[in-house]
Amino acid sequence: MSFDTLSPELVNKIENVFDLPVTLEDSQTLSHAVVQLLKRSSPYKSMRSNPDELRHLRQLIEVVKNHFDGPNNENIAFELHKTLNTIYDYHINSALASSQYDPIVMEIMLELEETWINYEKSRVPNVDVPREPKAFARWLKTFVIEHPSSSHAIFKYLSADSSHEDMSFFFSQEVTIDPRFDDLIALMQVGIKDPAVKMELASNFWDEMGNGNEEEVHTRLFSHLYKELSIFKEGETFTEVLERASWQALACGNTLLYSVLHRKHFNVGLGALGTVELISPQRFSLLTKGFKRLGLSDTASQYHIAHISIDARHGNGWLTNAIIPIVAEDKNAAEEIFFGAMLRLNTSMDYCRFMAKQFNI
Repeated sequence: MSFDTLSPELVNKIENVFDLPVTLEDSQTLSHAVVQLLKRSSPYKSMRSNPDELRHLRQLIEVVKNHFDGPNNENIAFELHKTLNTIYDYHINSALASSQYDPIVMEIMLELEETWINYEKSRVPNVDVPREPKAFARWLKTFVIEHPSSSHAIFKYLSADSSHEDMSFFFSQEVTIDPRFDDLIALMQVGIKDPAVKMELASNFWDEMGNGNEEEVHTRLFSHLYKELSIFKEGETFTEVLERASWQALACGNTLLYSVLHRKHFNVGLGALGTVELISPQRFSLLTKGFKRLGLSDTASQYHIAHISIDARHGNGWLTNAIIPIVAEDKNAAEEIFFGAMLRLNTSMDYCRFMAKQFNI
């Protein structure tokens, strides 16, 4: 006997007895459920028409929200950052047919962001942040450069002692930041009214675009390093490589994407991306020494060699031409910029500690 031959009343009784769950393709984790959700043409309409699935999705969200504790719960940290990164990547790279600002997707993103950012605010040091624009810029630069993550021991290890496999593993995790920095800068420029501030970011973006030379576009330069380090397995896409990223690497990427995808976080983005510019020269100087020691080509090293001088220039330009004018206009901006810097520094420190553990240093 099949269900087709039963009365509707009996079918309903049988279904209630078995109480079979209706899930997002049987997802048991939030990150997997969201991947399934984003495959649908209209996630919001899909959830509205299936309350059991929506209930299951909300249960998964609550598990992550209630148990997130940064590095103290790594499984939950992975779920939160993997889910956020999946949603952020969907916004930037999804096809034309996608539902970019789908309400249910936005709701998931905002709930997870609130949970994460509340945690990050709890580990910002209680310091007196200068409010005078030039004093703040000088203070911030010193604070960032002297932070333990800026010159972490992993970079000395990569410079002097790492194997080719170590370097390859390190850059398999770097996919969350470096290959998409041009997009980050492009998004930062949207809505800026001050011509001087916008010009500083535009100059930075133009450098990322190889100053108009297609062969020197920085994402292309970076791809040469990836090729020599065999980061991409045969036929693999960027998204597939991203699947191997640790939660610490995802958090670093999420820090910058969070900063640039929301216009209200512009000042946070100034601090986060500005910090990247300030700490890159000393890190990249050590990395290029490691490249040479391991026998990588000048072509593979070109991206990092170029950024040693470019980021030194842009780090100072970012402070002088972007941060100082913004703080001069609004003294409260200093706190938000500092939070952005700490968001980058703390997630970077988590990442460095993860790498140090992988390399036994």
